[in-house]
Amino acid sequence: MPTFSADSLLAVRFQNTRPGLELVQIVDAALPVARITADVLAQDSKELPLLEEFVLRLVNHNVTSTPGIAGVLGLPKAMVDQTVAVLFSSDDLRWSRPAGDTGQTRNLRLTDKGHLTAQKAAAVAPVRTNQPLIFDQMLWKGAPYDRRTTIPRGQAEESGMITLPVARSGPLDDGDVTAAELTALLREQGITDREVLQVKSITQAKARHVLPVKLLVYTDSDRSDIEIGVVIDGELSKAHELALIGHGGAKALNITVAPPPERPLLAPDLEKARIPLEEVTQHRAEQAAFQLGSQPPIPGPPAALRPQADEIRAIGVFEHPDILDEALSQARRRLLIISPWIKNAIITTTFLSKLESRLTRGVKVDIAYGYEENDTKTDAAAVRKLTNLANRYPDKFTFTRLKATHAKVLVYDDVWVTTSFNWLSFKGDPDRTYRMEEGSLVRNWQNADTQYDRYLALIADQRR
Repeated sequence: MPTFSADSLLAVRFQNTRPGLELVQIVDAALPVARITADVLAQDSKELPLLEEFVLRLVNHNVTSTPGIAGVLGLPKAMVDQTVAVLFSSDDLRWSRPAGDTGQTRNLRLTDKGHLTAQKAAAVAPVRTNQPLIFDQMLWKGAPYDRRTTIPRGQAEESGMITLPVARSGPLDDGDVTAAELTALLREQGITDREVLQVKSITQAKARHVLPVKLLVYTDSDRSDIEIGVVIDGELSKAHELALIGHGGAKALNITVAPPPERPLLAPDLEKARIPLEEVTQHRAEQAAFQLGSQPPIPGPPAALRPQADEIRAIGVFEHPDILDEALSQARRRLLIISPWIKNAIITTTFLSKLESRLTRGVKVDIAYGYEENDTKTDAAAVRKLTNLANRYPDKFTFTRLKATHAKVLVYDDVWVTTSFNWLSFKGDPDRTYRMEEGSLVRNWQNADTQYDRYLALIADQRR
């Protein structure tokens, strides 16, 4: 059973959450945040309930009768009697008579344990401390995000992430974070024993940071109505979606959706045997549900669509990255990729590491790209990284610039995938026009051999 990427699982979870709309893309985005440090007056919660503390401290100051305590506190005597009973049971209070008193008057006294309890409660006082936190600049409020998950804004820009808008420009003011908000954030982070009493000042780090998030792009059948869902920490955030709508929604981010391109057709006999996308999508949803721990509609892990030795089926837009990762992680003999453009967002350290791992295991790698002579959609840095890797493995890795190609092909071992999906540029393209890409996967050694030889010949013929 396949292992699904995070994006594939998001697609399965949220693809049917908007009636009448279709999920066409999941996009990496950057939520602007500020790392700030608040100078606060805070107090750790006391183990002793407040009324019990007041009773002990009053007794220690010679207010030794329950009516007297009730009068000082302005509380009903019955409430004080109940608290006194609790303190008797905890061995913090006892009764005693004043020396020489022959009447029936009894006074409250602290036990030795009660003295220690009262001293400990009195010793807990407000302290001035620094409280680090993350400030969400889109919602303009503090947020319980993990500081370790934020990244420098420059790194996000290099990766081609869409930067979300901010509520306002400029630095934060001291009044932008309140004591109540800070206390609430501490509660969300599981810190329940501290209360912030006052925010003295806040200091904002100079370096700009962002929180990586996901955008879900939905559209109707006419591709005219576009809605954007914002996923933070794996869950949809309605507050961020509303904030984005206030800034102009998809239009403000230059996001458009185009009709799906024509799918490359297979030979007639393969087309006849090809399992359609609807059936594949349903089956993947069942498999993903099993991985997520949901109850699948069939007992046990779903079976494979077809024996691995002979598989001819559709692949949808969200499965393409998973197949590319499978090729980079599992290819044993050969790996061939043709993509018109190459983007930094794809040629990451992880990509290069996996590719080099294939090379060190003796896998023959061929990568080709090129759309036109003055190609501005390919990132020079990505080309340079692949060129350097090819130079280190001249006998195993051929990296070729083509005169022009529309082909989008992946071949690894006995698998051949033909599609409209841009294998090496599906992320990080500033032209944010998204489409429902569809391709075909054929797992058969004879077909894979034929296509492998065909595309090696095309690379040789179109070499620039």
